[in-house]
Amino acid sequence: MLLLALTLLACGDKDADSGDAGLDPTMANVQAEVFAKSCAFSSCHGEGGGSADLDLSSAEVSHAQLVGVASTKAESETRVVAGSTADSYLWTKLQAHDDGTAVIEGDPMPPSAPLADDQLALVQGWIEAGAPAE
Repeated sequence: MLLLALTLLACGDKDADSGDAGLDPTMANVQAEVFAKSCAFSSCHGEGGGSADLDLSSAEVSHAQLVGVASTKAESETRVVAGSTADSYLWTKLQAHDDGTAVIEGDPMPPSAPLADDQLALVQGWIEAGAPAE
């Protein structure tokens, strides 16, 4: 019985540490947990278009400016290719902190530090799910 209790406690600790990893990969969740917290500031990608003319201030605008849209800095790249992180320049920019081989224009995103693992998992899940608008 004690062993069962310890096992359940250990599992509970893992779930508590997982943060946002359990969120559904929706545009609303990506907006709330990633873009609003790490990107949508006036100095970065705030309302009205910030760096690279990219506005990530709301889910509707973010989706319209990311999915199937060419990058303004790397014109041969598409910001988000629905269903493929490998072909999505956003994913390349997010991974550039950890991957010294990534070829990007400008800085990795966000420039100050990489996103948390749970935030990356949420973005990856959203893209791989077809980057739905909802």
